[in-house]
Amino acid sequence: MHQTAALAAHELVVRAERLVPELRARGPEADRIGQLPDATIADYEAAGLLGAMMPAEVGGLEIDLRTFAAITRALARGDASSGWIGGFLISHSWLLAKFGAEAQDEIFAGRTWVPAAAAAAPPGRAERVAGGYEITGRWRFASGIMHSEWVVLMAASDQGPLSCAVPVESVTIHKTWDVPGMKGTGSNDVEAVKLFVPEYRALGLAEASGSDCPGGKLFDYPLLRYPMHRVLPLIHPVVALGTADAALELFREGIGNRVRPQTGGPLADEPTVQQVYGEAAQLVRTAELVLGDAVDIIMAAYEPGRAEPTLEKRAELNLAVTYAGVTAFEAVDLLIRASGASIHRTGHPMDRICRDTQVMRNHGMLDWKYVSSVSGRALLGRGLGAHNETLF
Repeated sequence: MHQTAALAAHELVVRAERLVPELRARGPEADRIGQLPDATIADYEAAGLLGAMMPAEVGGLEIDLRTFAAITRALARGDASSGWIGGFLISHSWLLAKFGAEAQDEIFAGRTWVPAAAAAAPPGRAERVAGGYEITGRWRFASGIMHSEWVVLMAASDQGPLSCAVPVESVTIHKTWDVPGMKGTGSNDVEAVKLFVPEYRALGLAEASGSDCPGGKLFDYPLLRYPMHRVLPLIHPVVALGTADAALELFREGIGNRVRPQTGGPLADEPTVQQVYGEAAQLVRTAELVLGDAVDIIMAAYEPGRAEPTLEKRAELNLAVTYAGVTAFEAVDLLIRASGASIHRTGHPMDRICRDTQVMRNHGMLDWKYVSSVSGRALLGRGLGAHNETLF
């Protein structure tokens, strides 16, 4: 990375870290309203974060993948929902920048970034019509939809899977996100019935995932040539890491005031408590190292002129990404169990972390048993079975 770009990237991470106290303080409000407060989105924009993952030609800052992960992790240290939505708002503009010129002219309309959501499951259905497609479906878990102007919807067609960019005003939002944790993500359902999508706003999944996507030919921003399934899934373990960072910090702050009722002695002086904290810290460090290695491999693999990684290398990457997330959750579990019952009072930040991790860990991207099974199959030379190779 050029020295000037490196300094700019560092400054963005510092700005994200400065937001941590405010994000943590706004956590209860995000829970109450089922989305991030408007002030948080305004803070992201003022810090220059939302256009950071866009080409310089349109005013973006062209951050690399490592910087994206660091920003998202810092935001999640303040609040898991804030990190989740921050990561997706930053990267969804990048996703839209993969489309062709006509789509980008309409979507961005001269702006550097647009607030956008995306939803893939269950995929809708796209029927070919004159000039494009009609899509029908009801998609779940559209994180950030309450803040968005556009949404990218996955639809199956006779021509293959499509990523369809549509205005939020053209779909119906069903407020279904009534959950114990990650409340602030507002991950509601989205529905469309025979919604027309012009051909230029329907990008084939293979094309969007390939290094020769239309946007990659328009702009000289290397990250646009990265497959979306190498970038977007990083948000899950990175937010898990940021949440574990917060748990370590809050545990350290809270343990100093606690005493063992049976002895009257400080809990922080007990070897078992010290062992828990040391083990949790090392689990977070392990997750950090594994994920950092995966990011380095991804960045090297998608340099210009490099061939797509082998199936075995992709299996290793998928294992690392998921393992980092579940290992961070293990650290949180240790700290929660050692924190005492008082943390479960409504409004306690550790209670929110407990609830958030319970919801996050059930995301398909962090399904360790499935990911390790499919990856192990690939490493044994048995292929992927029914798993979609484009998404592996």
